[in-house]
Amino acid sequence: MRHTLCLILFCSLSLTLSAQTFSAIYQPSDKKVRQVERAGWEAFLAEHQQQNAAGYRLTDLETYRDGGEERRYIGIYTESPLPDSLGRASSWAEFIKLKRKMAKAEYTMIDVAAVVHNESDYDFYGIWVKEANPTIHKVWLLDSRETILKRTRAMAKDRFKIKRVHVLDVPNGEPSFVVLYHFSPINRYNFLYFANTAEEFAQEMKERKGSKVELIDYDEFREGDKVQYVAIFQDGDYDSDFVSRQSLEAIREKEKSLDASRGLRIVNLSVD
Repeated sequence: MRHTLCLILFCSLSLTLSAQTFSAIYQPSDKKVRQVERAGWEAFLAEHQQQNAAGYRLTDLETYRDGGEERRYIGIYTESPLPDSLGRASSWAEFIKLKRKMAKAEYTMIDVAAVVHNESDYDFYGIWVKEANPTIHKVWLLDSRETILKRTRAMAKDRFKIKRVHVLDVPNGEPSFVVLYHFSPINRYNFLYFANTAEEFAQEMKERKGSKVELIDYDEFREGDKVQYVAIFQDGDYDSDFVSRQSLEAIREKEKSLDASRGLRIVNLSVD
């Protein structure tokens, strides 16, 4: 039953949709989860403060723009007493300075996002959480599939596990990758995987699920005129679900259904 999802899901990947679509990962959670969306950065920051005051912290951030509309921000918030921090930088150098400042204050980066405005202007976003024992972490801006694979293998030797990968579709057709790694001495494995087709990814996901390995992060991107797929898997054996090429409304309705029937809630959202 778990694996029929992949077949149903990827039948829709070849469809061309005019509206923005999204992918979502659902996992078991005993914490309440909220998904909020606001137009404009200042409006989202105001919403973020309200969610914090209500006892929720940000765990995943996505942003998109439909046509000429104002940029929209979507946050997944999880019920938690831990303080969080959300930051934005207009250059990679500025983002690294922000990362170091937050690490010095004993915050752990848990998510990254980025947008390309043109060939020279970018925005980078980070989410940090303050825990009793902060996690050593590193974030890299890498310029190719080969570079990210090489870096991930090198980081694994030092017990840094890949946590998040966010793809920047740059105007010249050569994507860049913002990649987050967490240090962990625990004997648990994370796997980076690239696929050239939706069918290839669906088969890989099915096989890994059968081997007790779960999807924890996903993104789509373009190389030239082709859509490519990148994912992070982690060893684990629990119920989960995944959808792609869906509207936000469909993703929210799916969560209601999965929460009621299987206790699953959205943990990861990505813009297709």
